[in-house]
Amino acid sequence: MTAGGAASDGDAPHELESVEQRPLVVRRRAGRRVTTDPVPGSDPTPAPEPGRQGSSENDQRLRADVPPHWG
Repeated sequence: MTAGGAASDGDAPHELESVEQRPLVVRRRAGRRVTTDPVPGSDPTPAPEPGRQGSSENDQRLRADVPPHWG
């Protein structure tokens, strides 16, 4: 390069081509969650969770549960 920043004839444009091209390697991380052994004495086949109530079952109670000054 010259002092003005322009490329001169002495610069080698093939310098970029001399860099060895390697295939892109994608590494996938394993999961970060840890699995542990169950506590001794715990039930190996636990009972299923009870059914959850619907989203509309508690609406009336929530609407009625207002501060006293809302009167």
